[in-house]
Amino acid sequence: MIGRKVSKLLDLTIARLLPSVSDSDTLLVLAFHAVLADMSELSANVIDPYQPITLDDIARIVGTLKSRGFRFVDGRDLSRAGLKGPAAWLTFDDGYANNLRLLPLLNDLRVPATVFVATSFVDTGEAFWWDVLFREGTRAGQSAETLARWREDIKRQSPEQIREILVDRFGAASLRPVGELDRPMTPEEVAFMSRDPLVEIGNHTHLHSILLHTDPEDQLRDVLRCQERLYQMTGRRPVTIAYPNGNPSLQSLAISRQVGLNFGVTCAPCRTSIATLREPGAAFAIGRFASLRHGKLDRELDLALAPKGLAQSRARRETTALVRGMGTVD
Repeated sequence: MIGRKVSKLLDLTIARLLPSVSDSDTLLVLAFHAVLADMSELSANVIDPYQPITLDDIARIVGTLKSRGFRFVDGRDLSRAGLKGPAAWLTFDDGYANNLRLLPLLNDLRVPATVFVATSFVDTGEAFWWDVLFREGTRAGQSAETLARWREDIKRQSPEQIREILVDRFGAASLRPVGELDRPMTPEEVAFMSRDPLVEIGNHTHLHSILLHTDPEDQLRDVLRCQERLYQMTGRRPVTIAYPNGNPSLQSLAISRQVGLNFGVTCAPCRTSIATLREPGAAFAIGRFASLRHGKLDRELDLALAPKGLAQSRARRETTALVRGMGTVD
């Protein structure tokens, strides 16, 4: 089996030798999380720096894609007849208050975006658990490698167990955000953001459950609760869901359709054919690139726009298998 580093090197070679994709059937979805004013904000060590992105980075991405003929869409556009690409979709997961910084930029650039909100954090005001782990672990002198290992181990637990682990390890006070950078939005801020016509608010489950490790009954409860809370906050029911950690199960796709959602995005790093969105199930297994980050924008965009690649081929096989299996759980 080809190693990950060798695979990426081969994909980069392909990306640089062949012309990038810009055909009318292409949907390119990009995933982000916290939005930094500039990179100096990371020095406070209050948010996990695994995918740093600044406002200037986002503007640069938009400019690059526009120069290659891409138009920008969000989940509301995908249901419209006659959608043509190449299309790009900006998505921001979790519901950080720092995402409010996007509003002036989106309006200046005249591009839409979707913010996927995990509503339990909005309701409680508690910091996102991965930021608590990073902040407190860093204060305790743990290495980046140790913190990454902790994060991967902990996220396999239920949301309730994760909270207990953090409280046992760091104390209940650790769950409080430090400031504006790491806090979630309030319900009022979610409502405010939803009123901007360029912003779509999407479902990210209530508890941020990793659905692949959650039984179907709890999945249904979590997705429905998020739908209800976002409707109460915004007056609109979401039509799109981003599966936490990008990992849905077969049941996750079926549940999303069952509760009235129209589209679901994964973190399988592949582009999506717009034509396939009309096929049963495919709309709930849309690929998404979560690798764009400060200092690596050009490289990761080249990989995302490459006509071929080992990583994209693997990701397409995964999403295709999900879609084919979806009918067995309806």
